[in-house]
Amino acid sequence: MSRRLIVADENIPEVGRYFSALGEVRTRPGRSLAASDLGDAEILLVRSVTRVDAALLEGSRVRFVGTATIGTDHLDLEYLQRQGIAWASAPGCNATSVVEYVLSGLCVLDGVLERLLSGGRVGIIGLGNVGMRLMQRLRRLGIEAVAFDPFLAPAPYLRDLDEVLAADVVCCHTPLTRTGPHPTHHLLNASRLQRLHPGAVLLNAGRGAMIDNRALLALLNERPDLRVVLDVWEGEPDIDLDLLERVAIATPHIAGYSLDGKLAGTRMILDACCSFLNESTPQLEAVAGDAPLMRLPSELTGAALLRGAVLAAYDVREDDRRLRSALAAGGGAQAFDLLRKHYPVRRELAAYRVLADTEDLSARAKAVLNDLGLAHADP
Repeated sequence: MSRRLIVADENIPEVGRYFSALGEVRTRPGRSLAASDLGDAEILLVRSVTRVDAALLEGSRVRFVGTATIGTDHLDLEYLQRQGIAWASAPGCNATSVVEYVLSGLCVLDGVLERLLSGGRVGIIGLGNVGMRLMQRLRRLGIEAVAFDPFLAPAPYLRDLDEVLAADVVCCHTPLTRTGPHPTHHLLNASRLQRLHPGAVLLNAGRGAMIDNRALLALLNERPDLRVVLDVWEGEPDIDLDLLERVAIATPHIAGYSLDGKLAGTRMILDACCSFLNESTPQLEAVAGDAPLMRLPSELTGAALLRGAVLAAYDVREDDRRLRSALAAGGGAQAFDLLRKHYPVRRELAAYRVLADTEDLSARAKAVLNDLGLAHADP
């Protein structure tokens, strides 16, 4: 009897090891994955770069689709439901990774962290897994945060969109929707972008088309006071090079690309697939490796301590430099995808152990490290 066939995006980490107990795993490039790649596959595993719809699945034997991502806008859910094809995503798998991307962005922009720690405000658009976790992390650090999310019941931290857009920093963490009572496609259009506070920071690590990128470029040409951090872009991997030149930080859709987050995504779709198949989940050893070490000088306090710890784990400027260099060399869309495919290992703050001078850190400093997720400060 032939083994069950599983077709998977080659960039899903550890997909072969995780799913081999369920069948034969064949990997393919996700961006170009086509109906001809499926053969007799019963299980399809993808990321956000693969559109899963009738064009891909019609006539196939696929009965389960798993996406190792928090978003599902690349899945035609209505089609899957009509065809009786089960599906699963990985909500929250990389939420911490995205939160730490945001923190790194706030740490590298001159004066922003100090402003926030002295009474500034962050406005968050979208309070899903990422948005809520970001709010919680900011508040633990003593930074005020409010949010806009029309799908949530009234709460003290919820505000209307205009008030959120008036914050010192505006962070976008919505899915991409085009229908329903509150579509997010071009939610930040030319009119709403004009409402940004003078000197504000706009950061998008959700979906590119949530912001009208042409309107954003026009605004930045008029208002050099604004600073923009973009991890997601309309039309990616073919991104607007003029917009790239105008933003403060530009990265190739890697905010959620920590090793910890990616492995969590693989594990979540494995669990869902096993549940669908009514089979036991394989027992697998962790592969993340030993905890990396972090050394922090004992004299660091306040914003300097927070910045030092965040950037010791992840400095977003390195991803910005790699993207600009690759596109300046004429790499285009292929370079954008290759940066994602060959992304260096990045660990989340909770994976680190703090060493060296930490025995001299004050109680407040240790509390800051704990609030960042660095729960263990070993001398």
